[in-house]
Amino acid sequence: MTFDQGLDSIQATLNELEEHLIAEKDKAIGYPCNASFNYEALYRFLAYPINNIGDPYIPSNYHLNTHHFELEVLKFFEELTQAPAGETWGYITNGGTEGNHYGLFLAREILPDGIVYYSQETHYSVGKILRCLNLPSIMIRSNPNGTMDLNDLRENLRLNRTSPPIICANIGTTMKGAVDDINGINDIFQDLAIPRKYLHADCALSGMILPFINDAPAWNFAHGVDSLSISGHKMIGSPIPCGVVLAKKDNMTRIAENVEYIGSRDTTLTGSRNGIAPLFLWYAIKTHGHSGFVQLIQQCLERAEYAVRELNKAGQHAWRHPYSNTVVFDRPLQSVVESWQLATHGPISHLITMPNVSTDQVDRLVAEIKAKPVIGSNQSPYRPSPTGLTGERTQPSQEIILIGSSGVDLLDAVATAMGNAGISIIDMKTSSIDEGCLLILTVEERDKAIEIINHLINENKYGSAHVEICDQDSAVISQMNFSQAGNNSALVKLEDHAGALGSLTRRCQEAGIKLSSARIIWRGDESTVLELTTPNSGELKQVLDSSQILMLPAQG
Repeated sequence: MTFDQGLDSIQATLNELEEHLIAEKDKAIGYPCNASFNYEALYRFLAYPINNIGDPYIPSNYHLNTHHFELEVLKFFEELTQAPAGETWGYITNGGTEGNHYGLFLAREILPDGIVYYSQETHYSVGKILRCLNLPSIMIRSNPNGTMDLNDLRENLRLNRTSPPIICANIGTTMKGAVDDINGINDIFQDLAIPRKYLHADCALSGMILPFINDAPAWNFAHGVDSLSISGHKMIGSPIPCGVVLAKKDNMTRIAENVEYIGSRDTTLTGSRNGIAPLFLWYAIKTHGHSGFVQLIQQCLERAEYAVRELNKAGQHAWRHPYSNTVVFDRPLQSVVESWQLATHGPISHLITMPNVSTDQVDRLVAEIKAKPVIGSNQSPYRPSPTGLTGERTQPSQEIILIGSSGVDLLDAVATAMGNAGISIIDMKTSSIDEGCLLILTVEERDKAIEIINHLINENKYGSAHVEICDQDSAVISQMNFSQAGNNSALVKLEDHAGALGSLTRRCQEAGIKLSSARIIWRGDESTVLELTTPNSGELKQVLDSSQILMLPAQG
């Protein structure tokens, strides 16, 4: 693209973009973004440099703002989240991630000696936020249905009770739409007599679903939450990503500073803030009203149930939580994933029946899946459906998990072998440090791929390097925030039972080993592989059995 274009060329380029967006919008069913809205009445305000700088509750020196509209939107969400009158504070964010960042920022200021606990199913952005805030953290196991394993949480809290807990709870997980048990978490706080604690709720999508249905699980301020984040562009719909963060006012005052330059307080993360997004949200709230959202949510859930039914007819083992419009099913061929923009993790995909998703779109997706069946998918073992879900069975496990020593480049060796055999690789995740590697592979012809890899191992094609296929028939791969391990990361294998991680962290604490973070990157039926981030890898080796150590940094 050149920058010196005539008007005709510029218009042609924009026309091409519009045509592309129109075509792609028809099959955008995998992500929680409502594409059904009309804000033409607000387009005239794009002619002004609107900036909601500063605290929305306090006038600033910059008068081209929409603070009044922002406050009305905040009041709407305060009522939805059962916030105590006059005791909460908030602002319009750029999206759910900023809201989570703000909540965890407050938690760090209130509990500087705290440890963050979050589950395997937590949104990938939380790991990034924890690095930005330099917060120590422990990843908690998830149940098959996506909820946090409270037995594992309890044991980790018990064994690390000298540090106050900061819980990042999921109110609608990214892949499965699961809601963590807030009442159960509070029961653990009470049972363990934990006085100092902080509970943040990531309510990105479900925060605009649960208020409008009957028998919703606990999720908001009425149930002990200290802060929460809700997305605005998801269920409400907006051409600009946006969201809302709400927190207890007393906690917010810990970070507030008066700024003479703007004539207001600096209470937000970004300073200058989008002033158009509050206008969009205000307009949608006013035009829909509470009854309109009730009808909208009911429509979404009915279409989600329709999708479960039709996908199961096609043999896709679909299911959903009864309070969620996220429909989980077997991962189809990559061409189908790409065509329908399906969110995918390992052996599962999901679609989300947002207001713009029709039964016709579901029918066309199902027809395409039927026309392109996954080879060998009927040979994979299935696990019983988690209780409380709609649908008959959960997704199969399709991953091949390989652990190798530093003497072999698994990524190159496996990719070459699969290519020579004509096997298509659907997904590949790898973590490597100086002394070894872990590779998770998803292919369309899994049994054939395992046969080839076993043949290479038996024929000693990897030389003297150790390569192991881990529980290839029974492994359950939970959702991961997977990235390359850093130079100060170690991979450790533990028995898979509640409190195993807590026992390890206690031994580390007693040995003076600082654990910056701990997260699960693989989980089988009897064992779990953890990535531990620590500057004390040499000392870590002393508190572990040799059988537990898969990889350590070369220099501690």
